Amino acid sequence: MQTREIYRCDGCGTEYRVAGDGRPTVLCSECKQVASPHGDPVAGREYRVGHAKYLEGRRRTTEAMQRFESGHMTLARGGFDDAAGEFEDSVDHFTAAVKQADSDGVRTACERARKKATCLWQAVEWLGGSTYASEQGDTDRAARYREDAKQRLRAATDHGELVAPDELTD
Repeated sequence: MQTREIYRCDGCGTEYRVAGDGRPTVLCSECKQVASPHGDPVAGREYRVGHAKYLEGRRRTTEAMQRFESGHMTLARGGFDDAAGEFEDSVDHFTAAVKQADSDGVRTACERARKKATCLWQAVEWLGGSTYASEQGDTDRAARYREDAKQRLRAATDHGELVAPDELTD
């Protein structure tokens, strides 16, 4: 069975429906720009990768928080840095999913995931800064950074839970 994909020109926005297997290079007949795969199925694939990165960021954050709370600041900072990288990657994938989604429901879920992952990314960046300030003996700055991180964590809760990837395009 052949699959059908929608490709949208990155230049003028013209859409092309392509049948067949594989990932062809589609050159727009209007403006000669390359068209990219587009639509809810493509958004779902991006979302799935973003969701996996998001979960890994959460896991690394939990580990870093345990180290932070036990006073192992250097190890905690490394964990927060790792978590930040995972959240950054998830934001990139969620952003791509938002751009590729056709339906409002899929677009909304992807945008909410992007916002939540961004808040968590910012929070772990602040927590990493707090560990560094603590290592330097700057307790006032460390406390301010922890408070900034708490604010971002509270903001993340406003975006609710992420939709499971299998439920995104149902």
